[in-house]
Amino acid sequence: MSRWMPVAAAACLMLSACQKADAPAAAAVTEPDASAAFDATVAAWGSMDAAKVKALYASDVAGYDYTNAPLVTDRAIWDKDQDSFAAAKLDQITVTEKKIQLLGPDAFVVSSTSEGKSTAVPANNTTFRCTDIYQRQADGKWLIVNENCGAPPKAG
Repeated sequence: MSRWMPVAAAACLMLSACQKADAPAAAAVTEPDASAAFDATVAAWGSMDAAKVKALYASDVAGYDYTNAPLVTDRAIWDKDQDSFAAAKLDQITVTEKKIQLLGPDAFVVSSTSEGKSTAVPANNTTFRCTDIYQRQADGKWLIVNENCGAPPKAG
């Protein structure tokens, strides 16, 4: 009987692998899902809590941050930029334009324009526009994998 144990163990492993492969995939992202993820992003931006802001981004995020002109691909630099954003004390962020584009079951883009106001430092009041690309992570969280934020050009 002991000579069949390896065969039985292999059969159990194969069955387990097949069951995992047949597990239902996460439902494709919908516009309400994407909108809720973006609303959570805006709330974190307005929290002035650097840790909450940093938690919005994937570990390999790349982009152009609002506070730093060159392309950032180093997470340590990205985190410093998020510290600067939180330090601006923009505690009132109002989205004035928003367009969601679904890219597939696990990705979407949000293009937006927002008014940021600081009750503590009114000199920091600003308008900024962003394009954020979100990707569903293995744990189901929506994280930003690429961001391009900046101030709109001055009129005239």
